[in-house]
Amino acid sequence: MKRFAFMLITLALIVLLLGRNVSRITESVTLFSIALALLLVESVLAAISRRVSSGINVVACTRAVHQLPRAACSRRRTSGRGQVFDGATVALSRSGTRTMVQDRPAPHVVPEQHKLTLLRRTASHEVLLAHDAYTGQRTVIKRTLPGAPVHDLRREAGMLFWLEWKRMPVSAPRYLAYEERDNRSTLIMTYIDGQTIEDLMSAAHLSVAALVRLLAKTCLALDALHCAGYVHQDIKPANLILDRSGALVVIDWGSARRHDRPYDPRTITCTPDFASPEQLRGMVLPGNDLYAIGKTLEALVPAPPPALAHVIARATGPFAHRYATGAELSRALLAVARGSAIG
Repeated sequence: MKRFAFMLITLALIVLLLGRNVSRITESVTLFSIALALLLVESVLAAISRRVSSGINVVACTRAVHQLPRAACSRRRTSGRGQVFDGATVALSRSGTRTMVQDRPAPHVVPEQHKLTLLRRTASHEVLLAHDAYTGQRTVIKRTLPGAPVHDLRREAGMLFWLEWKRMPVSAPRYLAYEERDNRSTLIMTYIDGQTIEDLMSAAHLSVAALVRLLAKTCLALDALHCAGYVHQDIKPANLILDRSGALVVIDWGSARRHDRPYDPRTITCTPDFASPEQLRGMVLPGNDLYAIGKTLEALVPAPPPALAHVIARATGPFAHRYATGAELSRALLAVARGSAIG
């Protein structure tokens, strides 16, 4: 439109130069008027376009800000909770979030801790308890050892972030921060004040009936996880902590994967004693977690009553005869807890 207006102005000048009579001057003025009108219309349209674009940005930002309290209110509800979301993360689409979970969790600078106590060390990482002398807050720091790959810890950070954002019914540590620096990764999460069911059963502080009911609830939570497309892949007694409130918390999410993607078996980390034959072959299936629940019961209850022994045998038996869903296994365990004299 602007180019056409300039052409009309040029034409008006030519007409004016060709003749100086009244008709030529009138034609020239008319062309000038049309050209100026076109320039004015274009200016108005440009102003409207800028305002509309600005309005769209305001709406997008407003939506993002309104979603922030979802994460921020968790800080008010639970102690020891750090900021999780930022503006860029809130605006991610569902597909973008899945990619983030697999590859990159939300980036946050890891704060400096004042007192560290080593909890355990493996071949690839160390886990420390951090205690802030000023706030009294206790957090868990999990970081890779020098030279160890960072992808498992990155995946764990992303999974914890995703579990909280999606409000999944799985009890897990709260994501606080994640950082990669000098080829090492560091994850900070909330401290779970409790004991593993492995320790509780060894000390006879947890009855078999209570254990069965806890695992039945965990099966329902895992069922929701599976419906959302993910598998934990490392359920075992040492990764299930009974906290002070009586909830069974699932930890160690570094092996979690989507169950609709193929993987190289060599890249999947797990505990062989609790992994299904399919998982050891590189298959990521929801049934892997249910098989591990059966193996967990088998390890913690060496002499189960007949009804519980039947559930364990089916959960860890041939693939075609296992429980199809976590809800189905949960119902079987609750039936055992209600109908059997297990102590």
